[in-house]
Amino acid sequence: MRLTLFINPEHPAGDPLDIRLAEHVQQVSTARAAGYDGVTIGTHLPYGSAAWLPPFQTLVHLAPAATGMSLSTCMLVLPYHHPLQVAVDGAFLDVVSGGRFILGVAAGWAHDEFALLGIDRGERVGRFTESLDLVTRLWSHDRVCFDGNYYRVEDCALALRPVQRPRPPIWLGGSVIRSVERAAELADTSVGDTWVASSHLTDSVIVDQAQAFNARLEVLGKPRPTDFPLLRNIVVAEDRATALREAVPYLQASYQIFHRWGLFTEVVGDPAAANGVPELLAGRVIIGSPQDCAEELVRLARAIEFTRLVARVQWMGMEHRIVCRTIELLAGEVLPMVQRELG
Repeated sequence: MRLTLFINPEHPAGDPLDIRLAEHVQQVSTARAAGYDGVTIGTHLPYGSAAWLPPFQTLVHLAPAATGMSLSTCMLVLPYHHPLQVAVDGAFLDVVSGGRFILGVAAGWAHDEFALLGIDRGERVGRFTESLDLVTRLWSHDRVCFDGNYYRVEDCALALRPVQRPRPPIWLGGSVIRSVERAAELADTSVGDTWVASSHLTDSVIVDQAQAFNARLEVLGKPRPTDFPLLRNIVVAEDRATALREAVPYLQASYQIFHRWGLFTEVVGDPAAANGVPELLAGRVIIGSPQDCAEELVRLARAIEFTRLVARVQWMGMEHRIVCRTIELLAGEVLPMVQRELG
């Protein structure tokens, strides 16, 4: 089972971002020393009360500390970006990482972000699928002509190309059954494409969605991906009481913002999760001692058969020491327990 660190570049507005960025570099160095094989990064627009560091630029900055590790986005909201720029930035990261870049993309969901960019949210799926098609063509074809509803390219030869051939693999995000089935339809599993569930979903929902993804692949005659990541919120401490006391305020700070954006009411369909700590944590956050967390991961591994754990270990304003503790305990104590149990 591979282990990937999710860098959460979400910080309170007014935070000293130079210090936070230096902490992210240290987190990557800590993860690399502990045996993690990848680094991935989330993204939202940096406005209001949350300053999100830009994904591609941040990954380039982290790359020297991540030598030998994969670099990926999880997830880039594709409709927010022109596909030609995504193709160029992704190709450059593939060069920087020595052919270890993975493009993780999703259609997006936040009403305010689409409004800020002047994009009709109702067009997000069409823009997403069209943009994805164009990015993959630019990476894998010598010359591209494309005449879509939203994007047009006339006889374009991308001179900055990825190292990987025919192209880097793609992680496809999706939070509802139809988007999960769409991920199966869009994925070319022969080149490493796969689906990644949202960390905001509960375990039981993810199990159902994984079954839907695999069922749709079977209908389409596509093989199951060799890389099957699971993205989970994880906090590890010496005991559950410590983990709860130290992490819950930061989890609440992040999820209060997501709640204002409509996450619980409009995306995951779980409005009760905004009401209190037990509702927020239940099935959504793996939290506790190494033994507690290992037991949860074993249960999920048996239900989903994931091959890569993508660990989201930081939330709004969380202290650096708490983040690094989880990074080290997850690799040093939790994962060995999981592997022994699974054989």
